[in-house]
Amino acid sequence: MTHRLTLALCLMALPATVLPAAASQPGEYKTGPQTEHVAAPINLAPARPVPMAVMSYATFEATVNHADLAECPPAMAQPGRFCRLVLHGEALHVFAFSEDGDQPMQAVMELPVDSLQFTAP
Repeated sequence: MTHRLTLALCLMALPATVLPAAASQPGEYKTGPQTEHVAAPINLAPARPVPMAVMSYATFEATVNHADLAECPPAMAQPGRFCRLVLHGEALHVFAFSEDGDQPMQAVMELPVDSLQFTAP
């Protein structure tokens, strides 16, 4: 007899109270008598929405090495917006900020470094 078959026969011979209870639906869980009336484990708790933090330009300016762009790339250009360029690893990141209020970040675009093209003035 193979080991798998032996294990299967042993499990079938056990009384139902020894085997762990199976969930009947996704997201449902059942516990044994030792954890009855205990709150759900943290990994089974429903996800809570977390508000997205917005980085202001003042924070970006003080903490991120960057280059100022004279104008935003066409894909990001909008009235009342300015852009900054960051080189990180093998990619360029263009960050767009609003000119209004606290100057919150509005968009980020990633470009591969090999997409750079230099032109003569």
